[in-house]
Amino acid sequence: MQIRIATILALLIGLLAGGNTASADQYELTFSNGSSWRGDDGALVDVVYNEQGIEQSMTGVIKKIDGRPGFQIVFIRGQIAGREATKGIFAPDIVSMKAAGDAKDSVATAKTPVTKPADADRKRPGGQPSKPAVTTTGEDGYLKSSKPGVFFMPWEGPVGIEARHDEIKAIIEEADKYGPGQIIVLQINSPGGLVIEGDKIHETLKDVKKRHRVVAWVKEAISAAAFASLHCDEIYFMQVGAMGSAVMFAGQTAISGDELNAWLEKFSEVAEIGGRDPIIARCMVTRTAMASYDKDSETGKVTIYPDMRGEFDISDDKNVLTLNVDNAMDCGYADGVANTTDELAVLLDLPEWHEVNDSGRKIHERWQRNVKQCRERIPRLNAEMQRNPEKAITLLKELLGWYNRCYPVLVYEMGLPPDPDPLRRQIEELRRQRARQRN
Repeated sequence: MQIRIATILALLIGLLAGGNTASADQYELTFSNGSSWRGDDGALVDVVYNEQGIEQSMTGVIKKIDGRPGFQIVFIRGQIAGREATKGIFAPDIVSMKAAGDAKDSVATAKTPVTKPADADRKRPGGQPSKPAVTTTGEDGYLKSSKPGVFFMPWEGPVGIEARHDEIKAIIEEADKYGPGQIIVLQINSPGGLVIEGDKIHETLKDVKKRHRVVAWVKEAISAAAFASLHCDEIYFMQVGAMGSAVMFAGQTAISGDELNAWLEKFSEVAEIGGRDPIIARCMVTRTAMASYDKDSETGKVTIYPDMRGEFDISDDKNVLTLNVDNAMDCGYADGVANTTDELAVLLDLPEWHEVNDSGRKIHERWQRNVKQCRERIPRLNAEMQRNPEKAITLLKELLGWYNRCYPVLVYEMGLPPDPDPLRRQIEELRRQRARQRN
């Protein structure tokens, strides 16, 4: 998306007519062609904007304007490609915006009341603080939160080591306590990793989609992390987001032949599970696949081709595909752009960002802390064995315990044997040696 220079002024205080009504944020935007717009949240507007060099238009309600001057995002709720959705449009890409139906740019009047995402200390009209959520148990035996919200969990680091199937399963189990229909948000920031971990993730995410809404919020989703993201019902990118490059290796060599064909089929299946065209997914796996597309300027409908016949290129036969926020949005692989939780709440049609509980953050923090401790302790433990061989049994038993606590770091990162039985045999042998010495 091309960002043009624009002057964007946000008015911090909105003045509404009427005695005791609550104030709303009012904004003034000036666009690069000289046109301008001034109005409030909830305004019904016609907007014309550029997307990938094509001029688009839509009519909708302003849900929110956020971001720093020069890089603000205007969130508009309206009809997109025949369905109602919220679209985030970068203000510098807007050609014009005016009150719906007006012939001139003008001050828009509020048509639909909108609840803005709230900070923890946001006051309600009348000066009363917003009430905290309350969790109760319903007649059906499920827990219930008094406020709509999400089960949020960061999923960061190499797949199979720091970003694991176990943590995904744990946040799903927490959501299950509240009954079907929950929203699970995985904040994905991973350079990829182990395919064997992806196989476990595949079965779990296929199953959970039958009862919950699963959302990927992508900063970086490479290789096995892209594989996990594609399972999700919705994918939202951060502005710096990237997803793709899922070449599978056997040792130092990229797979080929039957192995490659099987991986291509698996990736295609996963894309279809998430409601996305498999042609683009295949380009993430091998440079031999290609993709281009045409886009209807009026309806926004995208037609994807497995070659370069389309007007817009996605991937040629020289590179493995990694989508960025611009082409992911334009070709329909991303459902929106959000840099903050408040922006994401708007795209999820939530009145505000609310986490039902902090279980996801705790699950993430607990495992990350365990990984950090393992990485710090194992080198020291090895050094102690070198200095104090008489403590070998105690230290080997501690190492054996780390197999239970942090197996992926020991085996996949530090290269220890997958089977710890030799350690057990070594401990027994040392015990026998010491018994003989005592006798």
